[in-house]
Amino acid sequence: MPSQKTKPNTHAAKTVALAIALPNLAFAASTESVQHLPSIQSSANSENSFYAKESSSTKRIQPLRDTAKTTQVLTEQTLKEQNLLSLQDALSTTPGISFSAGEAGGTLGDRINLRGYDAKNNITTDGIRDTAIITRTDLFNYDAVEINKGANSVENGAGQVSGGVNLVTKVPKNKDEHLVSVGLGTDHYRRITGDFNKVLTDDIAFRLNVMGHENTYPGRSEELKRWGIAPSISFGIGESTKATLAYAYQKDSNDPLYGVPYFNGRGVDGLSPATYYGFRNLDQIHIKNSNGLLKVDSQLSDNIQLHSVTRLSNISQTGVTSSPRGTFCSFAGLTPVVKSNSNKTGYTSCNQPGRYIPDAVRFGFVNNITAKQFANDTNIRFTFENEQVKNTLITGIGFSQEEYTRLLGGLLFNSNGTRMTLPSTDLYNPNNHWSGATNFRASEYATGSMNSYYGYLFNNTKFGSHWILDLGVRFDRSESKYTSSTYSATTQQVTATAPASQNANLLSYSVGLTYKPTEAVSIYTSYANSQKPTMDAANTPCVATNVGNTCNTKPESALNYELGMKWEANPNLLFTMAGFRTESNKVRIQGADNQNTVLDGKNYINGVEAGLFGQITKNWDVTATFAWMEGKYKQTTVGNVPDYQKGNRIMLVPVYSGHVWTTYALNDQWQAGYGITYQGKMYTSSQTAQNNTLPQTQSQDYFTHDASITYQFNKNLNVQLIGRNLTNKTYYTNLRAGEARQNSSGFALPGAGRQTVLNINYKF
Repeated sequence: MPSQKTKPNTHAAKTVALAIALPNLAFAASTESVQHLPSIQSSANSENSFYAKESSSTKRIQPLRDTAKTTQVLTEQTLKEQNLLSLQDALSTTPGISFSAGEAGGTLGDRINLRGYDAKNNITTDGIRDTAIITRTDLFNYDAVEINKGANSVENGAGQVSGGVNLVTKVPKNKDEHLVSVGLGTDHYRRITGDFNKVLTDDIAFRLNVMGHENTYPGRSEELKRWGIAPSISFGIGESTKATLAYAYQKDSNDPLYGVPYFNGRGVDGLSPATYYGFRNLDQIHIKNSNGLLKVDSQLSDNIQLHSVTRLSNISQTGVTSSPRGTFCSFAGLTPVVKSNSNKTGYTSCNQPGRYIPDAVRFGFVNNITAKQFANDTNIRFTFENEQVKNTLITGIGFSQEEYTRLLGGLLFNSNGTRMTLPSTDLYNPNNHWSGATNFRASEYATGSMNSYYGYLFNNTKFGSHWILDLGVRFDRSESKYTSSTYSATTQQVTATAPASQNANLLSYSVGLTYKPTEAVSIYTSYANSQKPTMDAANTPCVATNVGNTCNTKPESALNYELGMKWEANPNLLFTMAGFRTESNKVRIQGADNQNTVLDGKNYINGVEAGLFGQITKNWDVTATFAWMEGKYKQTTVGNVPDYQKGNRIMLVPVYSGHVWTTYALNDQWQAGYGITYQGKMYTSSQTAQNNTLPQTQSQDYFTHDASITYQFNKNLNVQLIGRNLTNKTYYTNLRAGEARQNSSGFALPGAGRQTVLNINYKF
């Protein structure tokens, strides 16, 4: 820390410039002498610990121990110890989360299901919505991944039915510290990262994060390449105000991770999960992610604080993919299909044994998207207290402007616009190099926008030393538009479809009551709602036609009940347990008139979740989580339409799931780590008229095992050997649920195979 110095009043200009930079906000900051750089480290960043004591959210008043909801924080140390590089890697260690596959494979980004509900649009960065449909491949510029569970619209807006994921950006710290890491491993793994933090003056600090990475997907041959750079600078203005300006850029050039044929909850017998069924010289995904961040925190007086976050992002993802679809004809002359009442075996005969006949519609498929966003969230915190009561009030406003474009098309067309017929190939060793012509034909172009304006109020009251009452309310106004045009493949003539638009007013709320028998224990109950309009993001259209109209439907809503306890067993160890129920009693389904959708669908999720995070002894650290969940459809049709799904289990909900990672320091130099992950069975289909006599299809459960050995040469240098999936278990992620058509092709991504990585870390 620099020595304390008295500086003249030279910061007025900085304060004025900062006030102008904040949208619709001007404030006066102190111009008194600067004594030292204020702490500018994220509250969510728990260095060298698996236990984060606070959330990064400025809407949270209590530490996590006293917060009346389930929040799991994957700290920087948690991510480093397990070499969790991507968002999916990180979330795979969290119970109650699964991943689905979309129509366009890797070009549809992170497809997250949280506590049984779609959460792909429930991602925030520093508390700001981040709905871009991209795959978040690297966490090099994030301090933590926060998973907030339970209805959370009151904090983060539309669609947070079962919670959401928040990424916490790295910002400058108030000490000089530099870290360089080099990684080498199997599957052509090569990685280098640098994290450089420098205190420039008494009131300015600078941080630079850089990353370069490449490897092949463990157990397969798809290549993943990326690099990124993220500079940031923080200013301490006066004794009470700090501002951080940050920029991040990342570029990816990856092969699509589309996977292999997957039917009836299983990979197809006899087919290797390492087989690539696309065209390597055509298939590619390029991502450019550019975003800027401005954060301001100011202590306006002894009991008033101001927090403001402004985020600007520009993201593009261009992709060419080839889906593993078509006819897979085994040597026995059988091809897999979805089981049905008329075909309970899951196989039908085919006439080209040992051959694969590709479905040309999804080969050379082009999907290019762009997403732009400008958003701000600003709040003021007031604190009042006397001998019996301490009250904290947070009031804030914000806005988000999202723009989205999408171009669809294909490459495998003849020059006259007719689709090419693809030849059959060896089922077990397919030809995955395209040697024919390519002619691009557009099929659809769409644009979407969503403007959101909101205000919120949170109040926390402590009554003596035993009771805490949390209240929250939020109002959102969203205005969304979506237009699209289709193209004739042969003439490329454009046909515009009817534009869709939807405006929605959303009211969200939460109530939490906590009883503290001791300082270390919190027993709580909470109740919260969520609301989700049809157009909950710029990339999500509503249907404006007369048949199945969803633009006229009011927002869906859900309620979350939670009863739990948290126990800080020692200052560095937290145990949590909670039971919850999420009820969605106003879900969009087809109305009896077959023209409009109505809010008569009903379903629920019940569950129990437990966790242990932190340090058991001085040498023994652990993060352990477990969840049990059960979800059912109560109503999915109205009128006289048979409800085949009623009583079915909700798809892609693991009944049991859990993860343990623990490290033990054998002495000052050696540390050993071990981890185990369990993902339970999930239902991947629901019943229809075609399969109502059959039970729902279930996926297979699986365990994976990881381990690490770390050797500390000195205080600056260590090496870490990490082994992932030590038993080389074959399992499948990113499942495609809801296979209802007998002739549809299922597919899933095989999980990462065994991988060994040696990381060399030098800190100075």
